[in-house]
Amino acid sequence: MTHTLRTDLGGVPPHRRGGSLLSLFVLSDVQVMDTLSPARCEWVELLAEEPKWQPLLHMHRPYETLTHWALAAHVERVRRQPVAPWSGRPYDLALSLGDNIDNAQANELDAFLVIVAGGHTQLSAWGGVHDASQANDASPWPYWCPDAAVDDLWKRQGYPAIPDFLARASAEVVSHGLGFAWASVPGNHDLMRQGTALPEPGIERIAVGNRKLLLRPDGFDPADPLTLFVDEPAAFSRGGTRLITALASRRAVSKQEWIAAHVAHGAAGCNDHHATLGRTDTVIDTEHARIVLLDTNHPAGDYQGSIGAEQLEWLEQQLAEVDRQPGRICVLASHHGSVSLTNTRGNAPQRHHAQALTALLHRHPSLVAWLVGHRHLHEIKPHAGPQGGFWEISTGSLIDWPSQTRAVEFMRHGDGQVEIVCTLQDHGALPGSMAHWHHTLARRFAGAHIDRMQGMPGDGDVRLLHERKMPA
Repeated sequence: MTHTLRTDLGGVPPHRRGGSLLSLFVLSDVQVMDTLSPARCEWVELLAEEPKWQPLLHMHRPYETLTHWALAAHVERVRRQPVAPWSGRPYDLALSLGDNIDNAQANELDAFLVIVAGGHTQLSAWGGVHDASQANDASPWPYWCPDAAVDDLWKRQGYPAIPDFLARASAEVVSHGLGFAWASVPGNHDLMRQGTALPEPGIERIAVGNRKLLLRPDGFDPADPLTLFVDEPAAFSRGGTRLITALASRRAVSKQEWIAAHVAHGAAGCNDHHATLGRTDTVIDTEHARIVLLDTNHPAGDYQGSIGAEQLEWLEQQLAEVDRQPGRICVLASHHGSVSLTNTRGNAPQRHHAQALTALLHRHPSLVAWLVGHRHLHEIKPHAGPQGGFWEISTGSLIDWPSQTRAVEFMRHGDGQVEIVCTLQDHGALPGSMAHWHHTLARRFAGAHIDRMQGMPGDGDVRLLHERKMPA
């Protein structure tokens, strides 16, 4: 096992492996989705080359109906081997960094939680974009259709035909669950329609109905698609002509319901009191570490994040408590990171951004790492500071390439030096399986962005040193 050694924050390469403090199984941006939902507007992806539509991407991926299969494959792999690869320490916690689901829907949330905690679930692909049986109004079909007999624009570009795809993708998924403690923070897709718009009556009526729109409405050409989607998401989904089975479970979930569902499925760090308050900020304490979970969703909508003034005060208290406990470390986890805490929609003075958060983190020597998602890429950034600084560790998405999880292990050496060991992990699903097809198609769809999403060698399998010393 070869890991790149990084000493951006100082530190001396140790001669032997240190003692294990904490091991985390990290995943992010799974985006389990109901691809039949009338509240989705896949047709926006067909305009991807036009700059004004790009802030709304991605609204469609050719493999997105397989995302829950990829999650199930990762869960099955780690259940079979629930130990961190560097130290051999059993995982203390599986941690999802948000965007567990795609469109803030109750049926998507149920599917994610069943796979993580154990049970049976099913999300149909019949009637969605891959099903061209109602495609009389479009030839060639503008989406990828796995049926070899259907002429579509994607197979012309090399996408494969896959026999019995719709039936296999729509089959029941049986999961035995992770088998150890887990938790998650909410991302923008968990609580907003398409990760961008707050639920509102117009889009909710469409979501639970029986008509789906797959092609751009005639004459629909807003000057600022992103702003219109935040303000009026229903405008993008009206006028559907494809008939599907209506489901009440396509309703949007509230934050209280999101928390309550996690509590019901055994998530760590939250309880009924959190659900009543609608509070997702919480802590999980282990023998050697405190993990702080922070909700960075912006209350006025849009996909970038921000932090409230009260949240910063609460976070300061949690870190200060750990500072007073010699030998303990603190790890922060949030969906948005320093690059994406930029949301100013609504001009709310009580909302703060990356600079305020990083300034706070620099005041607390116990804070050694900040785990983030959202950007769908692997990246590790050092934040040097007067207390020694901390590492910001961004893990790529499960929905997109490279569809990997990350083991994050915290070690302490005899001199008190802290080392963080990160190891990327594939699910290793068998060729021909739905999870394997998800991985194959995600690689093709990544195209020219594949290297950026995968990250540099120092963003993947890596050992991160700290100059500071943490006494035992």
